[in-house]
Amino acid sequence: MEHIAAFMLLIACSDDLQTCREYPAPAEAYETVEQCETELNPAVRMMPSGQMKPFGKCVEIDPALVYEDVEIVWDVTKANGIEVALEVINPSMDIQSLASAEFATTENNVH
Repeated sequence: MEHIAAFMLLIACSDDLQTCREYPAPAEAYETVEQCETELNPAVRMMPSGQMKPFGKCVEIDPALVYEDVEIVWDVTKANGIEVALEVINPSMDIQSLASAEFATTENNVH
């Protein structure tokens, strides 16, 4: 059985949630969600004072994604706090081929 890893996301926002920024977590990753959650509340309390709304969340991640190029996309809402999505970036997309294909299509449209 494969273990599920986790990472901690710490974010501090202005009171109106219009301006938010990430803060470094105490560890890069955790072997279990429970380990992350144990450190979550102390980490949120350690965030710099002066920020009106500190948020923290432990996010489960499949360890297989460690070998993928993944983007962490987050948003903070009044209703749900931190919302997080992990988006796998397509590593097989060849940008040179894509650019060449688009250029060729443009050339064909001009004639």
